[in-house]
Amino acid sequence: MPRTPASRLADALRDADLGLRRGVVDLAPASDAWARAFAGIHEVLAETAPPSVVAIEHIGSTSVPGLDAKPILDVGIAVRSGTPLASLDGWLTGLGMLLRGDATDVRPDRMYGYELEPMIRLANVHVVEAGSEDLRRYLAFRDRLRAHPADRDAYGALKHALAVRHPDDRLAYIDGKADFITARRGD
Repeated sequence: MPRTPASRLADALRDADLGLRRGVVDLAPASDAWARAFAGIHEVLAETAPPSVVAIEHIGSTSVPGLDAKPILDVGIAVRSGTPLASLDGWLTGLGMLLRGDATDVRPDRMYGYELEPMIRLANVHVVEAGSEDLRRYLAFRDRLRAHPADRDAYGALKHALAVRHPDDRLAYIDGKADFITARRGD
């Protein structure tokens, strides 16, 4: 019997050094398994994506080799300009994703989470419009950290300090990184 896209997605994330209880801030050592997990996710998403999807990117700290991160894979999905972000709901929830909601003060996108066990997040999927400033910022920061090891290491040290200071306050952790991120992505 052929494996379904949903089961292939689960397989890509299983045993990939991923998983963190929702709301907890804890960092894991950088892992080569994260890139392999993204490759598996990308394959499933690319094969099943509706025509409005124009790009699927590995974003966030797990996309930067050598950077310790919360062990949650971040995936950016870009849709054609003018596409309602909610139009991807059926596709992504059909693959087992949980709709987390629209843009907030903390993030600029429509977000979905992926869990194999309740409350243990393995991946976050961020849907944005192609060509948007939001997508540019995600990619600019990722690319900056990949190209500049000193910035990657400084960001890692900041993240570790914030995780120690705010182990149960994800919003304070995120807020503590904001100035560093803004300065490095060229806003």
